[in-house]
Amino acid sequence: MKKKISIPKKINSEIEKYPMVSVEWYDIISDSSWSTFDQLRKAKLPTCVTKGHLLSQTKGLTRVFGDYSLGDDGKSIESIGNTTVIPNSVIVTIKKLT
Repeated sequence: MKKKISIPKKINSEIEKYPMVSVEWYDIISDSSWSTFDQLRKAKLPTCVTKGHLLSQTKGLTRVFGDYSLGDDGKSIESIGNTTVIPNSVIVTIKKLT
């Protein structure tokens, strides 16, 4: 079960240096409807998948972004969007995509 991907220390804003990853993680569920104790005992967490560019894995959190806009030079990243922050404790696996 791999939970860590190495990232170059000095990246700046070059998109090709941010690895593309697939993160499989457990989501938290809640339900406000009436149920039985047995139904709650049988409840399971859904497994979710997030794919995108890995920004960082520090301080117990994995940060991924899916979109980015380019600066005036057409090469450097100006801003990022479609971001997800996942606690490392709920990650099942993280894989580098090629």
